[in-house]
Amino acid sequence: MTSRVRVIFTLAALSALGPLSIDMYLPAFPELQRDLHASPASLSATLATFFVGLCLGQLIYGPWSDRSGRKKPLIFGLVVYIAASVGCTMVGDVETLIVLRFFQALGSCSGMVIGRALVRDLFEPRETARIFSLIILSMGLAPVLAPLMGNYLTSHLGWRAIFWSTAAFAGLALFAVLGVVENQRGSAVGGLSLRAVKSIMTHREFLGFALSGTFIQAGFFAYLTGSPHFYVDQLGYTPHQFSLMFGGNALGLIAMSQLNSHLLRQQGYRPVLQKTLYVALASGLLFMVASLLWPQFAVAPLFVFVATLGLIFPNSTAGALADQKEHTGTASAILGTIQYGGAALAAAAVGALSGLTVYALQWIVLGCAVLAVGTFLKLLAFSPVGLAEAHCA
Repeated sequence: MTSRVRVIFTLAALSALGPLSIDMYLPAFPELQRDLHASPASLSATLATFFVGLCLGQLIYGPWSDRSGRKKPLIFGLVVYIAASVGCTMVGDVETLIVLRFFQALGSCSGMVIGRALVRDLFEPRETARIFSLIILSMGLAPVLAPLMGNYLTSHLGWRAIFWSTAAFAGLALFAVLGVVENQRGSAVGGLSLRAVKSIMTHREFLGFALSGTFIQAGFFAYLTGSPHFYVDQLGYTPHQFSLMFGGNALGLIAMSQLNSHLLRQQGYRPVLQKTLYVALASGLLFMVASLLWPQFAVAPLFVFVATLGLIFPNSTAGALADQKEHTGTASAILGTIQYGGAALAAAAVGALSGLTVYALQWIVLGCAVLAVGTFLKLLAFSPVGLAEAHCA
């Protein structure tokens, strides 16, 4: 296996750690509730604290990696994750599990934020979009495979085996990091400096790519939260049919992420992103209209909307980091915080609006698509770079 392939596989494994930690233990909720005498609300808190840890941890590892290099904070994070995972196997109450899930998230996000920074360190901006398309395979496969793995482990070995397996996966990732990751570093000399944050947050290109991608990702997380109600309650699908539809949507996302590599051989990531955002907006609008008039046909535009993330995520991420060579780790941290912050807000909005309308998911998906296109047009389409690329096209 060549050095380049080993690096890509290692980065994909690091990116998969967070999604695996979220999706793999969901099937164990009933057993966790019985074994730990936990309420549904307290089990939900184990998921909420994980998202909090993801957001906060990225702001630690990004600047740290810019200052001291990528390898040391990455190793530290993986060790924290392994220790927290082993701790989860030994808990006797849900309160301790909530705390350890927070530290598990703090550890896992080191791979997410530093992995993005490493892609920018090692590859040219146009090539980064293709690399992110390969890495998104792990993100797309996680919703399909992780629940199946979690259900199998819970049924045969008990819920604690889930955390033993995630600890083992992180151990393999740590072994890979030791072998293939060098200590790349940016030129930053401090930690999370206000000057660096201000420079990144006022950078037109960074904001345009980061926010347009974040709004679509927020719509995707709204789908993750609201899809059981949509498929089972609104359309009357059985749980088995729902799992098939859910898996099919994930496969669509994966297919589009691989199509992205082909498209980028013919055009830049900016025009691909712009065209795909229009498709996301059209599918969001059709999803709303079909839900109101022909509910059974609404599954098709929802499939398209979910699939567009396979094109939007790699291209928006590549664009956001393209001009952030000096503070790549910090920029990656801010990008990840924006992405998961938006995802958490969208997921919470589905729950909040569900008491007001049965079409909460539809409204949020459409709203996210409108905001994504509006952001792109405002910040990117009419910027000097955007106009130059449109002219060349």
